[in-house]
Formats: sequence, structure tokens, C-alpha cells
Amino acid sequence: MNGNYFWEVKFLYLFMETLIINIPEKKSALVKQLLKELGVTIKKAETRKSSKKLNALTAKTIDDAHKGIGLDKPIETVEGFIKSL
Repeated sequence: MNGNYFWEVKFLYLFMETLIINIPEKKSALVKQLLKELGVTIKKAETRKSSKKLNALTAKTIDDAHKGIGLDKPIETVEGFIKSL
């Protein structure tokens, strides 16, 4: 993250609307206080690892890329791979 906090903001009037906003770190406390005074529920977004399992072909392709199969050398970083294209 680049010094910003990510918040999920919900407003409840006749309906519920979910907003995801980026708040600069220096302004986070001020914005949170203002939103709470307006009756807004603030819920921190959770970061989750994907629980999806890769299919066999995708897993083999990734493994081959790490080993350098079909390439000049193994892929060590995404940036290095992109530069090699």
C-alpha cells in the first residue's frame, strides 16, 4: 500500500450503499471521525488469499515457467520476465 487506508463505508437511509474509498494516511482519523458523526458504519476491508485451486494446466504452466522450460532461463521476477519479452 502507498500510505493509504482502504475503508468500506456504508450509508443507511432507505437503502444500504457500499462505498470503498481511499483515504490518505494523514487524513484518515479526521475522515473516520466525520463519518462516525454522520452515523456511517466503517468496516475495514479484509485482505484474503484466494482459496481457488489452480487447474492442472495452469499449475503446470506456472511450474514450467519457474523452471525455465520453454524459455531461455527460469522466471525469477515478473519485471525481469516482462523485460525479456
